[in-house]
Amino acid sequence: MSKEYLYDSMGYGIQIDVTKTYNPSKEGKSVDTRDLGVLLCYLGAVHSEHDGMTYEKDPYVLSKLDFPYKGDWNYHALKGFYGPEENGTWTAPENTVYLKDTGIRNSGLKMVYYVPQFLAGIGSMLRISVEGELLKEIPLTNEGMYEEVFDVNNVGLATQEYLDNAHRILKILLTDFDRVCTKYGLHYYLICGSLLGAVRHGDLIPWDDDVDVAMPRKDFDILLQHVDEEWGTGKDIMFLNYNQMGNHSFLDYMTRIVYMKEEIPVNVFRKIHGKGRKDIENHMPMDIYVLDNASDNEKYHTFQTQFIRGLYGLGMGHRAFINEQEYTNRDDKTQRMVKILTSIGKMIPLSWIFGCYEWVRKWNRNKNCKNYFESNGFIYCIPWKFKQEWFGEGIRLPLGNMTVMAPQNYKAFLNMHYGDFMEFPPMHVRKPTHSEEASGVF
Repeated sequence: MSKEYLYDSMGYGIQIDVTKTYNPSKEGKSVDTRDLGVLLCYLGAVHSEHDGMTYEKDPYVLSKLDFPYKGDWNYHALKGFYGPEENGTWTAPENTVYLKDTGIRNSGLKMVYYVPQFLAGIGSMLRISVEGELLKEIPLTNEGMYEEVFDVNNVGLATQEYLDNAHRILKILLTDFDRVCTKYGLHYYLICGSLLGAVRHGDLIPWDDDVDVAMPRKDFDILLQHVDEEWGTGKDIMFLNYNQMGNHSFLDYMTRIVYMKEEIPVNVFRKIHGKGRKDIENHMPMDIYVLDNASDNEKYHTFQTQFIRGLYGLGMGHRAFINEQEYTNRDDKTQRMVKILTSIGKMIPLSWIFGCYEWVRKWNRNKNCKNYFESNGFIYCIPWKFKQEWFGEGIRLPLGNMTVMAPQNYKAFLNMHYGDFMEFPPMHVRKPTHSEEASGVF
């Protein structure tokens, strides 16, 4: 397969800043209160490789900014600017454009702009950055039309390298997991963003850096009988259950396999850093969700999942540290509960919390239920239900140069999670979540 470049699919975030602007109202020249910079007349590839200016399934980017501008002003892709005029758009002090076109990488990023007389000579500078990397500072000394062409091929190389390595390792993990499941006749399914990547991109999402699979309880219990044989001591891949973090430490209730052959700067285990085991730090994991039966009785299901969430909060008391800033985007009740549960959890043996958790998550083990729930999922997602009929025997889907198992009705699963799953997400979430620089906040 040919190499896929991150920004060809993700798009570029282009920042255009004007250090000093002109306000006609403050200067007593008119009632116009805008802080005006340069007039941007064109921004895009020297040779565009995309027909038109918009994308049907990606409303958060443009292929180029050209005038006269056709259609409604795209406030998702254009921030700071003062809207379209006949020959361009006036820039504000800070402006952002999100552009996506393979031509930008292949032929360069072209910028055409006009410096008005009122801006010339006041000591203003034009600063152009792409993905946070400053490309050029331009003194605005003379009135006139100007054109610049920027080579963006060296932009974001560290991110691209990290994601290339992350994807390579994740596919090693997924390939071996598929091997083991096939060997023992076990059902598993690609889920969440990994499934979304397979369906929307035909591969892992270019900016994503994790893989999620799910297994029904009976298949997971069989897998547990073979982990020492398949992923035991000294192997390139380690099986890591939630109760194996070392030194009575708690990360979450997730089961993982971890690639131990090489290191990569990931933050997955940062919340037990300094307390838990050290050998897994900076090693890429793959998450294994367990699909337990979800009660058809809504009150019973709510009680069970709230119980598990409470046990999750108690377990957090056994982390190396609690960063309360991660919960500031939650309501006051949730923030209070985090503080209370973690404080209480510190005084309760972790083995008791784990024992209670294993008991509660299997309450419906021998019942006939219509739905599953992810009993070891992220704390806010634990109550979600998934119809068992969606999964079935599963279906193989291509993922890059391999094939993997997906839910039989993967479209229903994706629709529940994402709505129109073929539409790209907003630009601010198109970034890896497990890299060393990422916050790790869901």
